[in-house]
Amino acid sequence: MKRFGTVILCLMMSVTFIAQNKAQNPGVLFEEGAFAQALAKAKNNKKGPKIIFMDCYTTWCGPCKYMSEKIFPQELVGKFYNTNFVNIKMDMEKGEGIELAKKYEISAYPTFLILDADGNEINRIVGMGDADTFIEKTKKAMDPANNPKALKAKFESYKNMENAITYLEALKASSLNKEADIFIEEIFSIMPPREKYSDKMWPYLSHSLQNANSNVFKMVLAEKPLADKIAYKERVDIAICSAIKNLIGNYTSGKIKEADHNAIMDQVNYLNLLSGNDETASYFVNAARFYGENDMDGVAGILKVDDIMRMGENNRNTIERLLTSVNGLPKDKVLEYFKAKQEYLKKQSEQISANIKRLSN
Repeated sequence: MKRFGTVILCLMMSVTFIAQNKAQNPGVLFEEGAFAQALAKAKNNKKGPKIIFMDCYTTWCGPCKYMSEKIFPQELVGKFYNTNFVNIKMDMEKGEGIELAKKYEISAYPTFLILDADGNEINRIVGMGDADTFIEKTKKAMDPANNPKALKAKFESYKNMENAITYLEALKASSLNKEADIFIEEIFSIMPPREKYSDKMWPYLSHSLQNANSNVFKMVLAEKPLADKIAYKERVDIAICSAIKNLIGNYTSGKIKEADHNAIMDQVNYLNLLSGNDETASYFVNAARFYGENDMDGVAGILKVDDIMRMGENNRNTIERLLTSVNGLPKDKVLEYFKAKQEYLKKQSEQISANIKRLSN
């Protein structure tokens, strides 16, 4: 009897400890152990939950830390996720997280996967949010009818603008940008002009236009007068110029293997025509020209502190990144620029100090 009483006492203490632990940690309770264990728990839960919520994070990700420190510890968040999911956290750069990142094609952080008990993706949520907003996003993502595959199937069964936008919204929310670009290309030639250049479609189309080698980019150029009329010339020009700048940046940094200099310069010359008052355009044009001619002295010649420092901060940073990353530019030329910039800023600081002293007297 004495032994039986001891067992009962231990069980009571264990239950009390668990209750105290939950009281001290009212937020989301994440499972310890391997991914397979979380799957097994979801599969074997008779009363549920039957699905998994996986926090895919990295140690350097600020928004990941925000969610872990500010959102998941909240009681209302814990109540929702602990009731509906088997929760697990995985560092995507360590251990089995590396393979999981590849398997689920995680490219942005934080990403939160909703999986069935077999590990099949139901949906995903990308990015941080406040407690109420994040819970609402999760509720929507829990419904298989709202996942990108289901929405793509819905579009295929009834190809209209509304279904196309709904699918693109789901892809954007999941940071599936490559899939969005592929879809835009698929539907671009069959969409009526007033739909494909509409305000609703433009955010997705303009993203696809960022690649000057894409078929969408070529199709827009082929019918640019029509695009200008419906989508407004100014924003079409801005999107095209941005794409050409991306092309030049990749070209001059050596990222484009076996590049055709003449074909790239054809695109570059288009930048001259459309750039208008863009003070960075001439730098991109000259950088491409000098790089194609293997003229590193020419590149160094436009890397001038006095000219670049007169620009606004965003433009200055853009040009610095472009020119200092030119493939083949000697390091001493880059070092020379930054030393000159340091001296320029020192003189500027001294001038400011002198003005403050003068006005204070």
